[in-house]
Amino acid sequence: MFKNKNISDFVYEKILEGIVQLKYAPGEKISENKLAESLGVSRAPIKNALAKLEKGGYVIIRPQYGTFVMEISAERTRQICDVRLSLEVQAIKAAVHAVTEEQLAKLEVRFQTIEGMAEDTDEKREYIYLTDSLLHQAIYQASGNEIIPEIMDRYSPEIQRLQRANMTWRDRGEGTLAEMKKIFQALKDRNLEEAVQAMEEHISNIKAAIK
Repeated sequence: MFKNKNISDFVYEKILEGIVQLKYAPGEKISENKLAESLGVSRAPIKNALAKLEKGGYVIIRPQYGTFVMEISAERTRQICDVRLSLEVQAIKAAVHAVTEEQLAKLEVRFQTIEGMAEDTDEKREYIYLTDSLLHQAIYQASGNEIIPEIMDRYSPEIQRLQRANMTWRDRGEGTLAEMKKIFQALKDRNLEEAVQAMEEHISNIKAAIK
């Protein structure tokens, strides 16, 4: 299990994954003992991982009280959305005439799969989320700009957690899907104006959902 990474790295990644996927909800108290038991490790790597997560802004450690998952900051999220808007629009401008038919075909299969899934299920929400991620990745790749995905990766856990929270708790699943379809159709049509408008709408609606 720890062949290519040390125990602390493994523990850090698993806890961060749980935070991003909302297994550990914003504001929830995290038990070091339960984490150690579930991950099959001692408390030492748990403490190291939580200290690293605190530095990253994902948890807050309160002496004598425990460790808590950080709430989703509305102001920070709005700032990230502002950065995303600039980068995502730049990426889609470059990608609209460069995205390949193979990339589009792979995405179309996923959209067709979504259409056949049962409504209002965790399975469908998760599939929409993953398809959204793949759509953006395809745009970054087609854009030919290597810096944009590097910047986006820096904020990826926060973006992922917000997207999941919006789809799970604010019923943004179908709205997100509709926006994704507009982006995808604009790419298929090689329509620059509509692609930019669809991307701006998508990011702006994510920002607007923040309370």
